[in-house]
Amino acid sequence: MRVLLAGNWQYEWYEAACAEALRRLGVEVIPFQFAPFFRGYGGWSYPGRVEEALPVLPGPALIRLNRALYRATQRYRPDWVWIWRGTHVLPFTLRVIRQRTRARLLSYNNDDPFGPRVHGKVPWHHHALWRWYLAGLREFDLVLVFRPVNVSEALNAGAKQVHVLMPYFVPWIHRPLQLSEEDWRRYECDVVFVGHYEPDGRDGYIRALIEAGLRVRVFGGEYWNRWAPPDLRRVLGTVRPVYGDDYVKALRGAKVALGLLSRLNRDTYTRRHFEIPACGALLLSERTGDLERIFKDGEEAVFFSSADELVQRARELIRAAEKRAGIQENGRRRVWQDGHDVVSRMREVVDLLQSALDCGS
Repeated sequence: MRVLLAGNWQYEWYEAACAEALRRLGVEVIPFQFAPFFRGYGGWSYPGRVEEALPVLPGPALIRLNRALYRATQRYRPDWVWIWRGTHVLPFTLRVIRQRTRARLLSYNNDDPFGPRVHGKVPWHHHALWRWYLAGLREFDLVLVFRPVNVSEALNAGAKQVHVLMPYFVPWIHRPLQLSEEDWRRYECDVVFVGHYEPDGRDGYIRALIEAGLRVRVFGGEYWNRWAPPDLRRVLGTVRPVYGDDYVKALRGAKVALGLLSRLNRDTYTRRHFEIPACGALLLSERTGDLERIFKDGEEAVFFSSADELVQRARELIRAAEKRAGIQENGRRRVWQDGHDVVSRMREVVDLLQSALDCGS
């Protein structure tokens, strides 16, 4: 099977990880990157950035991208064209690929493109960001979504066949690492949270832990420094992201690692809920039904439903080193035994793709 995987290819745990997993399963993968098409304009990249953030009308970069995507399908003749997110792929391009090549079309989106229509509580540009993705859903042979609530929404938007592809951990990235003395000085703490900021109550959880006297570290993007409440910014200092081994060390340096859920994305789990145990860290997470079906509370992970319960359970864990070690080991065993790694997830995808090819649908 040959798959052309088209996406941003910006982060190693998304397209690149899935491509490597597919190759390990015997699939030929052809990468197609969106980002270079928005970096031109004679060295002046501002118009390209605007097109990338607001794909409302087909501008020069978007048109070049779509033409190149079609030419790539003609050149490589893949069995499947996998579009990751697809915010810049026009429905017309998808129709032409379907009509003029033998390729089938697969869509996957790890964000919540239906959220703006449901609750509207998103950054203003998100209302334009998903225009082409939503308009093109009916053109795909198979649509993969991140969360169960998106299944019916995608079908109502015109998708023919929809399945949930849950998040995963990447074994060659997310694994237990030993920390050096310098690493311990940099990352050691009671509680760590790694993730983005949004005004969904996560600042309240972080504040409750700090006010309880616990040592808290936060790693994440620039929104923490711009939009988090001023009192929290003063306590946390400058928040920076961590990637690769530094990400793993940040998790390993803490006694417990927080798993928080995006209200804007309507999450009931995130990729970090699998990455944290895979790294050998202890997952302390907001409670959801989905997570309680995956992990045994108090044995493989620990859950909370309020700031008070968070503080209580964090304190209990920080005082109990032996209990922490047991939960860490059990959590890591669980994500491996239940196939929450990227290779197992891609095996699910390959089965779906091969079944569609065999059925001629």
